Amino acid sequence: MNFGQKLRKLRIEKGLTQQQLAEKLGYKTNSYVSDVESGHFIPSREKLKKIAKALDVPFKVLEDMLLESRLEALGIKEPEFISLFKDIPSLPKKDKKAIINAYLKIKERRLKRRT
Repeated sequence: MNFGQKLRKLRIEKGLTQQQLAEKLGYKTNSYVSDVESGHFIPSREKLKKIAKALDVPFKVLEDMLLESRLEALGIKEPEFISLFKDIPSLPKKDKKAIINAYLKIKERRLKRRT
């Protein structure tokens, strides 16, 4: 599930329409929210903070959704691995990339052994 789909699910759980969320963000139409939910782009960090406030959720919730989406896009769906990254948010980006690359190589080797 991409970030936009996760955001749509959260918005619906909060009982808001796209238009209502857009208005809380200061937009006259729902096109911005629609574009985000359709996966056309990921909002900036500042916009994500405004969206979190409008949805009445901690910013960390949206950060975690974004992280999950990015990892899932790489083919990483194991909850334990995703949880590891949520638990170490201050880890430098280069270290996170190194861990992801190592994980993907191990996963690839395991698949090759099975075939």
